[in-house]
Amino acid sequence: MVRFEAVGLRYPGGGPHTGSWGPEALVDVTFALPPGSFTWLLGPSGAGKSSVLRLMHLALRPTRGEVEVLGLRSSRAPRAALAPVRRRIGVVFQDFRLLPYLSAFDNVALPLRLAGRPEASLRADVNEILKWVGLDGKAASLPPELSGGEQQRVAIARAVVHRPALLVADEPTGNLDNRQARRLLALLREMNRMGATVVVATHDEDLVARFPAPALVLRDGRLHDPDGARGIGADLTVDRFAPHPDAAEADDLAPEPPPPTAPPRRDPDLGDRRSPDLG
Repeated sequence: MVRFEAVGLRYPGGGPHTGSWGPEALVDVTFALPPGSFTWLLGPSGAGKSSVLRLMHLALRPTRGEVEVLGLRSSRAPRAALAPVRRRIGVVFQDFRLLPYLSAFDNVALPLRLAGRPEASLRADVNEILKWVGLDGKAASLPPELSGGEQQRVAIARAVVHRPALLVADEPTGNLDNRQARRLLALLREMNRMGATVVVATHDEDLVARFPAPALVLRDGRLHDPDGARGIGADLTVDRFAPHPDAAEADDLAPEPPPPTAPPRRDPDLGDRRSPDLG
C-alpha cells in the first residue's frame, strides 16, 4: 500500500535555477503501511511530517531511496503514470484550500468533474457525501459563508467523494476547536472503517490520546521509535482504532456513513520504469 525505503529528501536551496540543494529534510526514512490501516504521523513543527505526506500523495519525488504508493514506485515512474494514481488519493489540508468563488457543492464536485464524470451521475454522489459530513443544508453556500469547522468538512468531503484508497491529512485540526476536531476525527475513522488507508499528521497530543493507533514519530527528518514498541521498517499492522474511554463522545458526533459502494477500481501496478522527469 505505502512503502518508504531509505528515503531522503532535499529541497532546492540558494534561489531558483542555481542548481544547489539545501540540507536533507528527510533522512533514511523507512516504513511500510498495510492496506486498511490508520496511522498517526507525529512530531514537532519542522520535523518533516508535511514532507512525508507530500511524498505519499505524489506531490514530490524522493531525492534518494524508494517510495511506493498504491503499486507505483514514484521515483522511477514517468510523469504520465502519476495522474491515475493521484486520483486514488484524497488529501485534507490544514488551510482547507477551498475555492472561495465556488459553492460547497461545486468544491466537492471538482475532483469528479476533473476526472470527466458526467454531471448527471456525479450529483447524487456529491449530495450523498455532503449529507454524510452533515452539510446537506449548506450545498449552495460559498466558503466565506461557512464556519471553520464547516469548511474543513467540505474539504473532507472533497477528499473522499471519489472513494480514495489512500487518505492523508496534514494537521487537519489545527484551525478547529476541540468539538470540531473530534468530529473531524470521527469522520476520518469512518473512512478507515470503510476500507481506506488513513494517515493523519498532527502534534495534538490530546487527540492522539483519545484515539490510540500506531504512530510514526519524526524528529529532525528522522524516524524515531521512542517507546520501543514499533521497530523502524516494520509493518504497522492495525485493523481499527483501539477504544479510548472518551472515544464514544466523538463517535456520537459522526453522521451515519453513506451506503456501501463498490470499492474503487484498482489500477494495475504501473511497473518499474525509470524516468528523470519530476512531476
